[in-house]
Amino acid sequence: MADKLPPPTNQRAEVRPIAFAIDAGGVLSKPVTLNVRPEDLTRTEPSRLSVHQTLGNGQGVTGWVDNFGAGLPTVTLSGHTGWRRGSVGGEDGYEAFNTLNKLVMPQFHALKQAAVDSGIDPASVKLIFIDMLDGFTWSVVPTSFVLRRSKSRPLLLQYNISLQAVSTSIDDQFPMLPSMGGISAGLSSLNRSISLIQGFAPSVGGWVASAAKVDTSFPATIAGTVSKFLALSLSVYRIVGSTVASVINGFNSAANSVIRVASDISKIGINVFRTLSAIVGLPGTLRASLMRVATAFNAMACILSNSLRPRPTYEEYDGMFGASTCSSTTGGRMDSPYANMNAFKQMQPVPDPVRVSSVAQSSSATLRTSDPILRPLPSQEVSRHLTNVVGGLEFAT
Repeated sequence: MADKLPPPTNQRAEVRPIAFAIDAGGVLSKPVTLNVRPEDLTRTEPSRLSVHQTLGNGQGVTGWVDNFGAGLPTVTLSGHTGWRRGSVGGEDGYEAFNTLNKLVMPQFHALKQAAVDSGIDPASVKLIFIDMLDGFTWSVVPTSFVLRRSKSRPLLLQYNISLQAVSTSIDDQFPMLPSMGGISAGLSSLNRSISLIQGFAPSVGGWVASAAKVDTSFPATIAGTVSKFLALSLSVYRIVGSTVASVINGFNSAANSVIRVASDISKIGINVFRTLSAIVGLPGTLRASLMRVATAFNAMACILSNSLRPRPTYEEYDGMFGASTCSSTTGGRMDSPYANMNAFKQMQPVPDPVRVSSVAQSSSATLRTSDPILRPLPSQEVSRHLTNVVGGLEFAT
């Protein structure tokens, strides 16, 4: 007797339900189950990739792909909540629709806002979509909840729900943003990077001169220009450190100004040394040395965009305001020291520690936005713009 085939998978609603629940920081709400199965359920799983077409070789069209793995999926549901009451004391279709709508939209968003108001991470409030029929459970956010009424089905409340997954595993912790670091840690990292770049200074001129012998399109002055640029960069970085360290909260308009200049210089250093290291025919050791300098400038750019990034500042003008009525008699604010004076004439803006000429700004923008691989600048242009930058920076005395 032939073996009996196994029965088909049981897909009944009571065995494999589809439901929603809210996880509010580990406290799970009562699930809302769709007792009437959705009429349509679409799960879309995208890929994070970009296809680039090439010219082909005459035999067929080819291309290459930037593949960043799977993307976050989406789910759309459409159906209705029925009409009759399901069981004794159960909900009818109208009540079931309202229960579903309240959980997915008002209750979820209200709990998110309550977490924000309480100083709790709102990411701890999750809407959980449970689909036992298709075998997945995701943390989602509702992008839309649509009520549809139709004269052909006047007693049914029809819904269309669009969900965007934010995690395909409900046990995963939500990703935390990287710490931007404090001022003290940023200054320590700045000093280490300054020491690293300072260590390259005695050798950079020789490395660049050797690279220029391989690519003779570079002018003979390029080695000296790059050496001056390195020395200039170190001066700007030291001013950043001293300016930030001298301010009570680490930042003011002067600190922000010199940090922006230092950030631009770091990006220039990255592109210049990457351009030099991309010269065809360089010995491996020379290429590695130039790339190490580019890496050091890249580390400096990261420091200046994270822990020592510019902060919004508000200048202190309290002294310009006089005492309010009778406040000076109760220990309040005393009379303004600017009484009987033109206070605005006394205001002196904080001078910028480093000033950049318009020519240097233009050349800086060109060097910062160039791509040594996909959009390289001609060697003569690299030298010309770098000369403009070196000659266009003026330090305050």
